[in-house]
Amino acid sequence: MTLIEYRSGLRVFLRDHADLNRLLKFEEENRDDSLDLYLNMAVGTLNALPPPVGNYGVDGFPIPGLLIHQAAIECLISNGILGARNELTYNNGGISVKIEGRDSYLPAINELRSLVAREVESFIKHKIGINVQGAWGGSFSPYLKTSYLF
Repeated sequence: MTLIEYRSGLRVFLRDHADLNRLLKFEEENRDDSLDLYLNMAVGTLNALPPPVGNYGVDGFPIPGLLIHQAAIECLISNGILGARNELTYNNGGISVKIEGRDSYLPAINELRSLVAREVESFIKHKIGINVQGAWGGSFSPYLKTSYLF
């Protein structure tokens, strides 16, 4: 998948469509450049997991669901930071109104973290498999007169 396809997939997963965002004046919550940032942050996080086998890019990432889920976590954390900065509670005559909540995304973030933890196990096994495949071949020892191929 390409960055554009991942961006679209992330937007669908987040259900961030103008027609669904009634409280946001029917606008998307996240701009395309923000979604691109979250996808690239997710790739960076996932590439840092051991064992090192090189770096994946957004294009050609081996587990698309993991990348989208990790990017969604990055997105919801960022949106939560914005919500905390713009949080306002108003009370008038016993009626309370809360605008923007910093904690509103916490249940979704926690659920996604649980899901990503399971997917990361598969990703690490995938990376270990690449390391194991890279180990096949010959082995040379200066103490032997010949090298042996496995």
